[in-house]
Amino acid sequence: MAHVLNNRDARVLEQKQLLSQVKSNQSLVSAKLNTPGPIKNNYYLADFFQKGLNIFLQGMKVDYRLLWDVATGSEAFLIVAGEAKDIKKIAIEFEDSNEFGRLFDIDVLVVDNGVIRPLSRQEFAQPERKCLMCDKPAKVCARSRTHSVEAMQAYINKLINKNLEILWN
Repeated sequence: MAHVLNNRDARVLEQKQLLSQVKSNQSLVSAKLNTPGPIKNNYYLADFFQKGLNIFLQGMKVDYRLLWDVATGSEAFLIVAGEAKDIKKIAIEFEDSNEFGRLFDIDVLVVDNGVIRPLSRQEFAQPERKCLMCDKPAKVCARSRTHSVEAMQAYINKLINKNLEILWN
């Protein structure tokens, strides 16, 4: 748990620093995987993250890319050309349009009254993200621990293996 908290603090510092570099018509994107359980990173997950991230970025002009390969999971910080709202729409489409995109957590960050915040799905009249395993909102299942870590990990492994052909081509 300490790794997660330390990484969260480091992420916030990195985001602040990068947001100071974002110019007009650029956006800051922060991406990571939603992986429950104690194993957040290994070669398999890092490779999956990189390949999925490349699919998300197809057609975008990336002005800056920083990848973290840390114990809490692979993360990317990207400055991309485009308005934040347009990039968030692309992120929502990516997360919702294919099974492996559902494993990604892609935030597009903005500054409101001096406070860094991610654009939310609700700002685009989109519903909350659904649980990977059922139709309930993901936050509800996570909070109540509806599904065991083992069941979630097995489901994620199956999902990745099912999508290998798409990702590894």
